[in-house]
Order: sequence, then C-alpha cells, then structure tokens
Amino acid sequence: MDEPRRSTVDVLFRLVKQLREAKGLSLEALADRAGIHRTTLGLLERGERQPTLSIAANISEALDFQLSELLLKAELIESGKLNEHDAFLAMAVRAEKPQCLRNLDALELYTGLTGSMLLQAIHNTYNTLDTIDAELVASGLVPIGGLVELANLSSMVGNIVGGSIAESSEGMYIRNRPHHYPDLLPQRHNARNLELKMALETNRPKGHLPKPGTYITFRYVLGDQHGVFNRGKSARGNTVWIWEVKVGEVGIDDFDLSNTPGDSGKTAVIKTSVFNAMPLVYFDPAYCPHPMRAGTYPAFN
Repeated sequence: MDEPRRSTVDVLFRLVKQLREAKGLSLEALADRAGIHRTTLGLLERGERQPTLSIAANISEALDFQLSELLLKAELIESGKLNEHDAFLAMAVRAEKPQCLRNLDALELYTGLTGSMLLQAIHNTYNTLDTIDAELVASGLVPIGGLVELANLSSMVGNIVGGSIAESSEGMYIRNRPHHYPDLLPQRHNARNLELKMALETNRPKGHLPKPGTYITFRYVLGDQHGVFNRGKSARGNTVWIWEVKVGEVGIDDFDLSNTPGDSGKTAVIKTSVFNAMPLVYFDPAYCPHPMRAGTYPAFN
C-alpha cells in the first residue's frame, strides 16, 4: 500500500519547482543533474509520486541546497510560521554569482582554491545562516543579524565561512580549533596556512595581535532577506551579504597597532595601503557600502 503523501512534501516540491524555474533549468536539465528521469521529476513536482529519501536529497543538492535546509523551510511553511513566497524569494537571491569572481589566478596562487570552491563556500555560508534565521524566527525571535552585537556577529559569521571553505575545498583544508592560528590548515601541497578575517562594511580586518602569513578576508553588509541593501547604519537589516573577498600575504609590519580603550582587545588592524593592495577575488557591487561612481568603485577596478 502506498504511503499517504504528506503536505510538507507538497510544499517541498513547490519550492523545488520554483527554484528550478528561477535558475532557468528545464525538467530535463535538473533531472540530469540529480541523476533521475525527467518523467520522475515531473511526477514529483505535480504531486503524483512520493519521493524516496535519496531522490529528494539528489534533487536538493542539484539545486545547491541540502535536503535538510529545504525540508526545514517546507515544515515552517506548512506550519504557518513562514510565508512561502518570502521563503522562495529569500532562497532565490542567494544563488551563486560567478560574475562576481575576479583575479582567479591570485586566488589559486595564495590559497589553492578555485573560483567554484569560493562560490560554494559563500553559498554554504548563506544556507547555514538562513537555516539559523529560520529557526530563530519560528521561535519568535529576530534573525541572528539583529540578535547579537556586531563584533560577535562578525566572529560567528567568520567561523561559519571558515567551516564552509573547508567543506568546499575538496579536502584541501580543514578547520583549525577555535582561537588557534591559522584558521585553516592545509592538507595538500598547493594549500597554505590560511588566516581568515571578517569585517563589517568598510572596516579593515583586525585581530588581537599582528600575525604574519597568508590571509583571506571577507567583508559583508546587512541587508534584508530579499537582497535589498541600503547604505548607512540606520538602514542596516538583519541578513548577511558578502560584498568583498581578498587574498594576499601580510607581514608583521603591515599592521597598525592600537591600544584604544573599549576596543574589545582588538588592537592589530591591517594597514589601509596594504589592504588596498591585496588582490580582489570576489566583488558584488550590489552590496558595496562605498559610494559608486558611474557604476564602479575606483578601488576595485
């Protein structure tokens, strides 16, 4: 006897269809990615067949999502805790942006990572943050970007980014223990000891002590869940959007040192001239917190 179809499965495959169409994928294209027949996918999207766990997982991964993430969204929608249209829009705008990649030779030289690995790491970071936010909102709280202090947020996001890089690196890196240098440990000859720094908006990356070595830096802004970002502290939202990634070598003399009271012990900031000279490997102009001139920002040409 066939198992009764659950309403959560119907919501899940409505999301699958919406995401497939948003990515411009035909039934054949997504079915090919997932390793199933197009007829099977069509039956699933129309609610005429019950999926197996492995097929559902393959379809989710073919859309660049973990099944657990889509199921969580579907469960929240089915229970009335999340609006289906909002959930779809939030996921659709998190799509990878290969057009934002730059200087891939520098990325590979300094880190061994490919552009696709970096894109996957950013995408996985977004998925993790969105899963956390969905749980918080379902519990009656605000998303994490509006729940914790900004200094703590940068630290939390940095740890998620580090784990996502390790996950996406195909065994090239593993995550070091918290508060140990460097953040990412190389596992192959073309990787390096890699220190990761996270900074909000136009802030320069900083840490407790000047640590020389190879760096990968991420800067982010806070917009809304649908990808809308407006400059200015008063316009900050609760959703993290990465706008810049840089790589390069940083020496002991490349830091400005400060003992400013109330600086949370963070006293070593990468010098402006050094940071500006680091190769830019990812730049999303939609979230650039700097004023743009004629559609560009001079420092990133």
